[in-house]
Amino acid sequence: MKQYNFSVFDKFPTRNTTLWKKGLPKITQIDHELRQTSTEAPIQIRDDSNNLVDRSSYHLINQYLISNSCHINIKNLCLKSIFHFNMEGLQISGSECLQIFGNPDVIQKWKKYFSKYTISRNFYKKYQVIKMIGKGTYAKVYKVERIDDSSIFAVKIFKSEKLTNKDKGLDSLLKEIDIMRKLDHKNVLHLHEVFEDDNYVYLVIDYLEGGELLKQMEDSLEGYTENLVQNLIQNLLCSLNYLHSKKIIHRDIKPENLILRTKNNITDLVIADFGLSDIYNEQGIYLFQRCGTIGYVAPEVLRNEIYDYKVDMFSVGVILFILLTGEVPFQGDSDTDDLLQQNALCQIDFNKLNNRSISLAAQDFVRLLLDENVKIRPNAQEALQHSWFNSQKVDSFVSLSLIKLPLINTKQDQNDFIKSSTPLWNQKGSPLSEQSPLQQYLQDDIPEIEYETNYFKQFIPAEQDEYEIVEDFVDEDKSPSQMVPKYQMPIKQRSSH
Repeated sequence: MKQYNFSVFDKFPTRNTTLWKKGLPKITQIDHELRQTSTEAPIQIRDDSNNLVDRSSYHLINQYLISNSCHINIKNLCLKSIFHFNMEGLQISGSECLQIFGNPDVIQKWKKYFSKYTISRNFYKKYQVIKMIGKGTYAKVYKVERIDDSSIFAVKIFKSEKLTNKDKGLDSLLKEIDIMRKLDHKNVLHLHEVFEDDNYVYLVIDYLEGGELLKQMEDSLEGYTENLVQNLIQNLLCSLNYLHSKKIIHRDIKPENLILRTKNNITDLVIADFGLSDIYNEQGIYLFQRCGTIGYVAPEVLRNEIYDYKVDMFSVGVILFILLTGEVPFQGDSDTDDLLQQNALCQIDFNKLNNRSISLAAQDFVRLLLDENVKIRPNAQEALQHSWFNSQKVDSFVSLSLIKLPLINTKQDQNDFIKSSTPLWNQKGSPLSEQSPLQQYLQDDIPEIEYETNYFKQFIPAEQDEYEIVEDFVDEDKSPSQMVPKYQMPIKQRSSH
């Protein structure tokens, strides 16, 4: 039986300390919550005598499992499905483990919640790869089908070796996971599960079949109106207002990261790729100080100044400028080396607005979003109150051509500027390759399918904390060799696991 001995998540303290902590966790903002209802059968736990004991007081807030005056931080603990006397259950574990049981519908609800915060194994037992849809420096993205119910998702696969060998690559991934765990908004990419094996980390996310925003707008036979652009930007600002309320700065808002959920609704866009995102810090201290995509990044980032959420608003301004004019807002040929300087100096060619049939309110709004002075540039909430969203729109049609649109690219960047490099979907919003999944495995170094039916880890007892809580996990006062059989629970094979 194969043993898994390496995990990029082993560095987290939750895996190397006692599960239960006294007191309630400090929660400043509720991102997710799950409580047992009076109509549900209570969650049960397995005690030292193999009896199942009711725990009706268990509830979940963010990454915490809370019971009366104690709590467990479940973030990055191991998660697996188990069975005990034909009753379905879940096991969360680090150096200790907790097993909970209940009715199948209740356990599935708890599993869905746990899956976002914990780490599971055996990705290929639960998902079938269909085709590759994107690739970048650290990750490759595939369309996959969940075997249980044929639901379609995308998975972003990172090779662990590349993460640990690259500067801050692992820290960047862990930051991305942490941020996505906070998010739950219809226009923001959703993280469903995290898997890991010896060589790869898998992020199961929404599959967005509509493709990239600009490509779909280009494909519109009749073109589009300013009113359509207004609806798009309003949805984008609502999404950013949500992110900023969670203290998250995206830092890479650009057309490639605005993906349509479906092909039939061009205004239903989703913000994707949080690889460069971070939690707002008043001192301006981030994992990557200066990052983004040249041509969309705010000038204050390039100047190495302290910045806030308004960097995302500048990026929105660039996108709005492109949608209204079919041109980038900078002067001259935007694929030359002077673009970086123009971007840093905020040299915007507003004369391009005059050559289009654009309402005065729209022109005023673009100028505000692209204002070099961050005190004048509005935040997302202020931007949503702009008169453009309530004024009469110009109804003439605009056509967008990606061929005519200059590529925002530079041959030379500033040395410490981190560029975005992990697109979820390619520019055409279609598969990068039509090869079969098997050919993709061979060509793109995707991990082989694991055929082990079970996974058991030897749990090593943690050192005693200053206090001891023993009510809800198997007694740890044994040697590792004695403990292994306790955790090797007999699993009745079922088609859904």
